[in-house]
Amino acid sequence: MMNTIKINKYFKGMVANKGLSGIETENTIFAFLAASNRSYYGISCDLNLSRDNEIIVTFDDTLLRLGLLNLYIPSFTYDELKKFSLVDRKTSNLDANLFIPKLTDFLPICKSYRKIGFLNFGDSIKNESVDKIVEYVEDYYDVKKTNFLSKNKKQLLHLAKKVNHSNIYYSVDKVKEEDFDFCKTNGFNINIESNHVTKEIVKEMHLVGLKVSTGVVNDKELAEKLIIHDVDYIFTDILE
Repeated sequence: MMNTIKINKYFKGMVANKGLSGIETENTIFAFLAASNRSYYGISCDLNLSRDNEIIVTFDDTLLRLGLLNLYIPSFTYDELKKFSLVDRKTSNLDANLFIPKLTDFLPICKSYRKIGFLNFGDSIKNESVDKIVEYVEDYYDVKKTNFLSKNKKQLLHLAKKVNHSNIYYSVDKVKEEDFDFCKTNGFNINIESNHVTKEIVKEMHLVGLKVSTGVVNDKELAEKLIIHDVDYIFTDILE
């Protein structure tokens, strides 16, 4: 039986990346439920659009990696997409019970199991879709219990008109001075690739009341080091 890898430090900021994706197929209802039944503080998912502008939960823009079909996801309506089976991570076989869910499938799970939602915006999300996402969060869960992440400054600045800035994270690989300035000016938190997180960066962000989350960490020792650096949240596929 597969299980999570337990870290030695007490830390209440673990976020199940795309659900418990180290065991279940990422960004599926199964992965979100598996994470919900464990001690994770939050669960993340990736948001993109179908051809009919439904807010769908997928990181990829083709079905090649998870569905073994070289099909371009944005060219299908959601009803069409739902018929494509995804590969079960546990068996490596296609499973008809696994499909691309919608944001409206993800949010009620977070609500029922009292998990904080972390919504990662794909590039296809335009302003009207940002508005729709916020509406869905208000209807199906709670904006105060949801965080929003993006690499796209325009998305974040539009989002900032709708939600509290303390729930917004600017995602970067490596922090440059202008990234700090952008976050400080707008009151946005920062999400940094784990190998570029330093104690100094965390301290500098905390001094101005802003938080630091890290990209995906699956190495136990690295996670424990980042906890010592005082990061707020660690995204992970398998650590708990």
